[in-house]
Amino acid sequence: MRKFILISFTFIWVLSAQNSEIDKLVKGLLGDTPIEEDLKELCDIIGGRPTGSIANILSIDWGLEKFQKAGVSVSKEAFTMPGLWLENESSAKISGAAEFDPRVVALTFSKGTHRTGLRGNLVDGGHGTMDDFARLGENAKGNFVLVETDELLDIDGLFKEYADAVLIEDLAYKAGVKGLVYMSSRPMRLLYRHNASRSFENSLPMVVMAREDAKRCLRILRNDKSLSLLVKINIREGGPYKSYNVIGEIKGSERPDEVVIIGAHLDSWGLGTGANDNGCNVAMMIDIARQMIKLDIKPKRTIRFALWNGEELGLYGSMAYTEKYESQLDNHVMAMSVDIGSGPITGFFTGGRPDVLDATNKIMNSLTDLGMFTNIDIPLVGTDNFDFMMHGVGNLIANHEPANYAPNYHAESDTYDKVNLQALKHNSAIVAAVTLIYANDLNIDIPRQSRQDIEKLVESTDLEQQMKSMMGIWYQWIEGKRGR
Repeated sequence: MRKFILISFTFIWVLSAQNSEIDKLVKGLLGDTPIEEDLKELCDIIGGRPTGSIANILSIDWGLEKFQKAGVSVSKEAFTMPGLWLENESSAKISGAAEFDPRVVALTFSKGTHRTGLRGNLVDGGHGTMDDFARLGENAKGNFVLVETDELLDIDGLFKEYADAVLIEDLAYKAGVKGLVYMSSRPMRLLYRHNASRSFENSLPMVVMAREDAKRCLRILRNDKSLSLLVKINIREGGPYKSYNVIGEIKGSERPDEVVIIGAHLDSWGLGTGANDNGCNVAMMIDIARQMIKLDIKPKRTIRFALWNGEELGLYGSMAYTEKYESQLDNHVMAMSVDIGSGPITGFFTGGRPDVLDATNKIMNSLTDLGMFTNIDIPLVGTDNFDFMMHGVGNLIANHEPANYAPNYHAESDTYDKVNLQALKHNSAIVAAVTLIYANDLNIDIPRQSRQDIEKLVESTDLEQQMKSMMGIWYQWIEGKRGR
């Protein structure tokens, strides 16, 4: 009991000493800052930023310049992407019982078609379950299979889409299909892009078809009529190439070798302009760093601000960072990713680590002026916390109110006007306060986990299932190619 009282008193004393700096930083971020102008530039001028595209290259230099102008020490850190995939254009034509041109877009890593396109019969694949492929039998072989989807309403539905795709695509390969056509899970003929589950190993042409067009096809097919599909997928492919993360840094005043790193991914899909995913939080990273310099805030531990690249294709930029700084990871106190749009932050995912949960709970309890927060102690895969987690570093993911994130996710509609600008500024204050407390409270001690600790985390949670739904990273983990 005495020990608990002493720890609590120490924590309160540390917070009291920090309050003036935290208050100053929060007020600065809630005041007049260039965050909205930065976001407009990134989304409206540079636009969508697929890794390897001209826009992505421009965004790297843009991020570098923003940090430099803010007076933040910054570097452009190179890493190797395993391959290039960019869509030039895709189109489709339905013929047979009806003739029309459905709207389509290729999945990332889809195989391209020759200039004249690829033609085949279109067959009803139901929801792409084992029973559906069993029903199709030999009729799936050599044909395009159209897969029906539920309408996407929330994040849970999004995770289900990813998990379902792994099974669907495995069954499609076994059935010998010519290609896969996913019904868009978004109404109003909205198109979006996901990754083919086998990543660079994919060898099938795959497209998303506008929901209304796909439903029309299914009604015809289910009325015992026949349809043919001609699909043209024009892509630009290539081998390994160099990309860059942008890493800003404010050196710690007392323990410069200890690091708190926060980040958001700079790359996006090319259909929209990457506003909620994840331009708004890129602008947040820059704004927090700029205000810290402007207000002469000197954290005790080093704070790094990461604009990750290659996230959408497989978390490659943050993976490269953990490999480059492997020898320093014992001294990484916390790694935070902000990547679920611009809805108000409700707390943090703490990675299935009671020690991280406990520290973060204490911090959030000291920030009640910014809201009431609930932290959730589960590990998540899918953003740039992942490789830190698999290297045993304490990690956080900001959790947000869903707002309009899921319906616009990876879609043409992910544009500046969908960002909740008021919430974005408030979120910046929350993230900055949490970061500064982690940097300044030298009593926070979150030891790095061993390989055995991480394996126990995998075994005791659904991490294995999550990793299997994410572009082959499960196999990289078990083969020792990824993580500690």
